[in-house]
Amino acid sequence: MSKILMVNLPYAGHTNPTLPLTKCLVERGHEVGYIHAPEWRDKIEKTGANFIPYPDYPVGLSEQQKKRRCFLAAFQTVMAVGKNYDLLIYEMLFFPAKRLADRLGIPSIRQFSQPAWNHEAFQSLSGSSKMFLLSSRLIGKQLMNSSAARAMKMEELKMVDSVINDVPELNIVYLPDFFQPMRSTFDQRFIFVSPAVVSHQPSDVSIPFDQMTGPIIYISLGTIISSKRFYRKCIAAFKNKAVSVILSTGKVDPQTLGKLPANIYAYPFVPQLEVLKKSALFITHGGMNSVCEAMTYGVPMLVLPVLNDQPINAAQVTALKIGKRLNFLRVSAKELSAEAFGILSDDEIQKQCLVIQKKLQLSMKSSDAAAAVEKYLSKKPPIN
Repeated sequence: MSKILMVNLPYAGHTNPTLPLTKCLVERGHEVGYIHAPEWRDKIEKTGANFIPYPDYPVGLSEQQKKRRCFLAAFQTVMAVGKNYDLLIYEMLFFPAKRLADRLGIPSIRQFSQPAWNHEAFQSLSGSSKMFLLSSRLIGKQLMNSSAARAMKMEELKMVDSVINDVPELNIVYLPDFFQPMRSTFDQRFIFVSPAVVSHQPSDVSIPFDQMTGPIIYISLGTIISSKRFYRKCIAAFKNKAVSVILSTGKVDPQTLGKLPANIYAYPFVPQLEVLKKSALFITHGGMNSVCEAMTYGVPMLVLPVLNDQPINAAQVTALKIGKRLNFLRVSAKELSAEAFGILSDDEIQKQCLVIQKKLQLSMKSSDAAAAVEKYLSKKPPIN
C-alpha cells in the first residue's frame, strides 16, 4: 500500500467533495495524511486519514485573512512533510502544488471541485461570463501575491495560467461528465466523478415538515454569501402563497427579517440533504455542491449566480433543462414568484430532472476514482 499526502485550502466547497475519496483510499489500505486548517480536523479524521494541521495558523480568521495566510501555510506544510510520501493529491485552488511535488520528487494528482479548466473550456467560459473571468483572476491574485511567491521561492504564478498549463497525468473532476462544459476537449487525463452525497453540515434544527402544506421551496445562498435584501425579496415573493418556504439565511439572523408569514420557515442553517429530499424547487446561488445535490434528488432549480463558477453552473442547469436562471442583483419579488411557480408547473422540467437523476446514478463514483489513483500509482515511478 502507498503513503498518500493530500492538501487543501480552508473552503468548504473545495474540501467536502474530496472527503469521500479520502475515505475510500483509507478503506483500501493506504496511509493517507491530509494537510488542512485546524477547523477541518474533525471532518478529516472521520475519513480515517491522519490530520496534518498548518503550522502556526489561528482559528477564526476572516475570509480575507484566510486568503492571505492559508496559501503559504499549505505550502510550508507540504514542503515540511512531503518527502515522506509516495504521492501528492491536491485541489485545483492550491494551484502551485504540481510544481511543489516536482520539487519534492513525488508524483501528483489534481482534484477539481468545480467544472474543469483547459484552454478551450476556459476561453469559452470566460467569453460567456465576465463575472467568471474576473472572479478567477481576482481569487488567484488574492491567494498568491508577490510576497507569498518570494516566500515559496518561485515565480508569482497566475492561477488561470497555472491551472491550464500545469496539468498532472490524472485529474479527478467532481461532477458528472454530462455537466462539464466543453467535455469533448478534455483528454484521458481527466476523469469525471459523481460527487458522493454526504451531509457535511451538522444541524440541530428540527424542521416541522408535517406542518407544511403545498410544495416546498427551499432557498439557500450557500455558506459564504448572505443577503438580507434578497431574503426579504423571497419573503415578499412567497408570502401567504400556496407553498411552504424553507429559507436558510446563513450569517443573517432570521429575527432581523421581521415577523415571518406562516408559510415561511427561516433558519441560519438547515440539514440541506434532508430538506432537498422533500423539496419541489431549489432556489440556489448555483455552487457546484448544491447543484449536484439537487440533481441527485431530482429537484429542479432556479439559479441566481453571484460569483466564481456559479454563472457557469447556472448556464449548464439551463442547457440541461433542469431549471432556469435569474439575475441575482436585478430580480424582483414579482419575477422570483412568477419564475418559481412557472417551474413548479412545468412538466417537461420535472421529467428532465428525473432523466438527469438516473444519468447521475450511472456516473463514476468515489470508488472508481480510488481505483484510478491506484492504477496511476502502479505505473508512475517517482520523479527524479
